[in-house]
Amino acid sequence: MLVKILDADDQFVDALKSQTGCTTASKAYVHAAEHYEPLRAQVGDLLSEIAALRRRLSVANQTIEGARSAASALLDRVGQSDLDV
Repeated sequence: MLVKILDADDQFVDALKSQTGCTTASKAYVHAAEHYEPLRAQVGDLLSEIAALRRRLSVANQTIEGARSAASALLDRVGQSDLDV
């Protein structure tokens, strides 16, 4: 099958050939098209993983802040009991 791409920017084609490892523009376009769907799915999976990691980080930060507040309150109480002696 012959596919003719008339409005291809030379710099884009060179970059596409470089990234795909193909020596011709047509092979580079075919390679990119064949890999598009699996790469799109992988990006979706990675975005989901990033969202999950952000949620975990938020929970961890809340836990740390809670621990920091508890430690501060404990230090205040320990410091006050030292003054009562």
